[in-house]
Amino acid sequence: MFHIGILQLTQNLDDAVRGFKQKLEQLDVPVTYTYRNVDGNTARLAEMAEDLANQHVDLIFACSTPAALAAKALTANIPVLFTPVFDPISAGLTTSLAAPDGKVTGMSGMVLAADKVAFINALLPQTKNICLLLPADDKNAQIEAANFHAAAKGKIEVTDLTLANQSEISLLEEKIPTNCDALFLPIGRILEENFSSIAYYADARDIPIIASHAPNVVMGALAALCASHEDLGASCAEQAKQILVDKKAPKDIPVGLPKNPDILLNSFVAENLGIELPGSIVKKAKEIYK
Repeated sequence: MFHIGILQLTQNLDDAVRGFKQKLEQLDVPVTYTYRNVDGNTARLAEMAEDLANQHVDLIFACSTPAALAAKALTANIPVLFTPVFDPISAGLTTSLAAPDGKVTGMSGMVLAADKVAFINALLPQTKNICLLLPADDKNAQIEAANFHAAAKGKIEVTDLTLANQSEISLLEEKIPTNCDALFLPIGRILEENFSSIAYYADARDIPIIASHAPNVVMGALAALCASHEDLGASCAEQAKQILVDKKAPKDIPVGLPKNPDILLNSFVAENLGIELPGSIVKKAKEIYK
């Protein structure tokens, strides 16, 4: 019987935990769990990680970047699996996805930019010019923007609308060029927290929004292509089996990327904008909000 510690930042990551547990059960891996959730209080993560180490767990499943960093910092040589970390390299969890460092590996939550570009092309085939909202001080947004530009080259024209700070969102009405066919929102805290304002200015110009944050689709984005937390958890369970049962070292297990991102659509927004959602995409959608 293996003993796994689960270190969770918030309940927003319950789907990842559920996918992790369900897959381990399907894989017939005998497990008991010790569960620690700090309810968003990052200051308690180090204490809770130490508590799991004192429980002599065989592995820590760390949900979120702060939780993974706290588990990695333990002096005990306990394997750590993380998810859904957007960019494990910039987060300081590893220097390589293909060959992770030491005791830490897991699943990134970064959907490939090429998949997002292909999704936009299929969803909005007439789109020629994309405006990308780019918070200047958000490292994850900068990474995703660079990847998006590279993937879009030769397919869609991409113009960055850089936001130096939150207050510049109010200038969007002036910043959005007349030839903008759609807004693309990368991962970014400022964008997520101020989505209602962004949607207001986009609606005024009848411009659809393609988001990277799932809750934005409910709030008025046309669509999003997002990693499934449940699938990420299930993939981590397969990695856990390799470590616990097959005795592989975490450094020999590459960090994984989302395999089948969720398609989220808002049919109400589509109708208001006069956009016909392609049947091929509708059939594949995980959720369609009306």
